[in-house]
Amino acid sequence: MKNTLKYLLISILTFSCLLSGCESSDDSRDISPELLLGSGNPDPDSTNPDQVVDTDPMAPSRLHGWVRQLTEFQPRWAGYPEEHKATQWLAQRLENAGLDTRIEPYTFRQWDLKDWEVHLIEDGMPVEMKSFPMWSTHEGDGTAELVDVGFGTELELLARDISGKAVVVTGRALLNVFATYPSTYHRAAELGAVAMFVTSDAPDNLIRPTSSGQNMLDDNPIPAFQMGAQDLARMRQAARNGDSVSWRLDARHKDGTTHDVIGHLPGSGALEGTILICAHYDAWFSGALDNATGVAGLIGLAEHFAALPVEERPRDMMFLGVTGHDAGFPYGGVTHWLTENEAFVPEVELFMNLDHLAAHGVEHLTTTGIIDMLGLVIERPGDEERALFTTTHPALMRTFLPYLLRYGLLAAPLPTVPELNANNDLEGAMGKLGVPSVNLTMATPHYHTVQDTADRIPAKQLSRAVKAHRDFLSDIIGMTREQIRSPL
Repeated sequence: MKNTLKYLLISILTFSCLLSGCESSDDSRDISPELLLGSGNPDPDSTNPDQVVDTDPMAPSRLHGWVRQLTEFQPRWAGYPEEHKATQWLAQRLENAGLDTRIEPYTFRQWDLKDWEVHLIEDGMPVEMKSFPMWSTHEGDGTAELVDVGFGTELELLARDISGKAVVVTGRALLNVFATYPSTYHRAAELGAVAMFVTSDAPDNLIRPTSSGQNMLDDNPIPAFQMGAQDLARMRQAARNGDSVSWRLDARHKDGTTHDVIGHLPGSGALEGTILICAHYDAWFSGALDNATGVAGLIGLAEHFAALPVEERPRDMMFLGVTGHDAGFPYGGVTHWLTENEAFVPEVELFMNLDHLAAHGVEHLTTTGIIDMLGLVIERPGDEERALFTTTHPALMRTFLPYLLRYGLLAAPLPTVPELNANNDLEGAMGKLGVPSVNLTMATPHYHTVQDTADRIPAKQLSRAVKAHRDFLSDIIGMTREQIRSPL
């Protein structure tokens, strides 16, 4: 793992001068101050003509229209009402594209979040703090002394007496994705901590929700809460002052229902096997980058390939929408689909995960102190940095890279799946089964927050990204299994 992380960081740095892409200057945006939480939700069976007007599947206005429509269903937590509406909406879009589409409901352990609150007790006076529960953690209430354990490493946890205490963890998200505290929650509980408070490095005191990387569902031991960086800095100071914190978390696990949306597009039969294209459509809040952009790509690609003569599709294609990747990790993604389709996996010639397709370049300046308090963010020209994750099949990188160059989507090449990937429950899970897999992705400092909104998505950049996937697939679909999997 250390070597793959090193490879990742070196690759990102090596290509940093290229990653900004070639986005044209007329791809502008107007950032709205409104967060759009709780905004009116559309009828899943309707299409607003003001949102999607261009009939070209690759048109920027059409693709961005899908982003705007999907983000109106929020929050899209697996098993919750807005996810159910989004399921119907996506199924209708794939059916309208001409795919044989079905919705496959299934039962899972849903975390039923009712209510929560956190109060910092300073000089004996409770002060309510903004927070969001770490998903699937244990319900309960209590009051405890705060202890600052820095980054929550093993040495830092052992260096302090945390038994019966509430630990404060300064979390980081490397490349805006990889959390620096994957095992801190369970280890702190083992050492006697009764609650955990952590930040995930988002700017402007925004809260970036996560699930525990070692999510044990009903057996998660203690309550835990995500905080904004500025509020967590205040709690760190309170810990140094010997202050306490109180909390209440009303949530429990139950059997719930979520869905896979499956669209089948038959080919001519000239080649055996199936191309599987996937996007998760759940989200923490409005989820524009993560992952309405991926879903827009899924719809656009379905429309494009369904419109071709069948002779231009030598093998079958499957378009798959999944949930539970965000609020439900690591039990969502393709986990259920794999359980139900174990015998079908050997027929999958390629797995493509569409995830985080377009965003403006943003840099968040962060340390462990005053810069966090300031929340400095710099917006720069061009695209957000990308990485192209693939399995160790050279044909994938060799086929994709020319189209990344053509469309100005230069990215760090990382043929590291499944050892290192962006999503263990998506391309990581398929890669472990030996399926050639690919994921071109990015993450901004605002992803997983309430500011991951549609107005932050540049429509022309999204179109460039989907076109690159289209052209890559157009080449791959005509390759034999031997050509795709060749070690040369």
